[in-house]
Amino acid sequence: MNREGGPRKLPSESALKSLLEGPGIHRPLAAVLRPLGLTPVTWAHLRSHHRPGAGITALYRVQAQPRRAASAGQPGQTVHLQIGATTAALPPETITGEPAGTVTATLDGTAIRLWVHPRDPVLTGLPWATNAEAVARDVFVGTGTASLALTAYRPLRRAVVRADHAGARAYLKVPQPKLAAGLRHRLELAAGAGLPVPPLLDAGPAAGSARENVLVMDSLPGKSLHLQLRPAGAPAFDPDALVDLLDRLPAGAMAFSRRPGWAERVVEYADGAVVALGTESGRISHLAGDIAAAVAAADPGPLVPSHGDFHGGNLLAVGNSETLEISGLLDVDALGPGHRVDDLACFLGHLRVLSALNPQNSGLRAAAQLCTRSFARQTDPEALYARSAAVALTLVAGAASRGRQAGGLTLATAEELLSSTRTGSG
Repeated sequence: MNREGGPRKLPSESALKSLLEGPGIHRPLAAVLRPLGLTPVTWAHLRSHHRPGAGITALYRVQAQPRRAASAGQPGQTVHLQIGATTAALPPETITGEPAGTVTATLDGTAIRLWVHPRDPVLTGLPWATNAEAVARDVFVGTGTASLALTAYRPLRRAVVRADHAGARAYLKVPQPKLAAGLRHRLELAAGAGLPVPPLLDAGPAAGSARENVLVMDSLPGKSLHLQLRPAGAPAFDPDALVDLLDRLPAGAMAFSRRPGWAERVVEYADGAVVALGTESGRISHLAGDIAAAVAAADPGPLVPSHGDFHGGNLLAVGNSETLEISGLLDVDALGPGHRVDDLACFLGHLRVLSALNPQNSGLRAAAQLCTRSFARQTDPEALYARSAAVALTLVAGAASRGRQAGGLTLATAEELLSSTRTGSG
């Protein structure tokens, strides 16, 4: 309550981001280390994750020492840690007291939940998935330790760990617990349809075990399609192969609940772009309104089985000096009913942004031009360009974390794609 007795005004998400990235975070970082007998010596903000309307989450690299040695002015053994902090409201089922390595602190009147990696308060399988001895024993049925690498981590959302042991490799996917069963079912459906998704290496661990909500998957051949397309003179790539892949998505996907496509959330994601690139707030808001109007005006076609996050980073490819072939389809978390144009727009929006951010990679530019022409023949061009523009706008916040220039180039790409709905040419 404020002094007049009214409700306290909540900080904007821009203010929350500044709070988590500012010097005042030192005290909450010290608070989360205190139960462990440590005190921070140095810390650095690594990155922030913003989900519009759902708070800000940040990660920090921290060097700490035992408190007793630090208070005595004696050098102690330095400990290197990663700490997460969030202003987001956590799901009620995760609030079961304060597990070891987590605390709730207050910064300028804002409640912040902090944890020491890997004790993410939502991703309950992450401690097991980052335990080298446990993974060697449980996944590879071996002794010693596995070599582990955290290849993807969205705090409170999902993580992927690459595990190697005695020449074998597996990937451990850690989703939110409530989503684990649905993801397993999606992978099984896609595999049954003959799609090149990662094979599951277990039938599902016992309920209540440390690895209950972790999916253990085999590795697939190939490298990221985005990487394969970068060089000048890259092997020939046939966009029709992507359409063929989408045609093979299982009919059973239609039984899942439909998730809104990226284009349907463009105004929401514009808020995230404003937080990341505040000086362009008017430009972003105007663009989001124009994109939303263009999306509403164009026919997206019927609902069909859809991947939901179909881009070159979620595709693997193998090839020789002449041709590339798709060898892997990753991240089927959003498999369900959707519009074909949204999958094509997702691929095109990502590729056009990647090309703009890497002008030295002529292979990306050539692939973007090829896909633009091909996809415009496969679906309604106005729907394609409007929805690709929406996808590009959703990428502004992530690009801006690499610098204002990257954010500006991504915003300009969204504008360029939207202009194609008027000119009829991408």
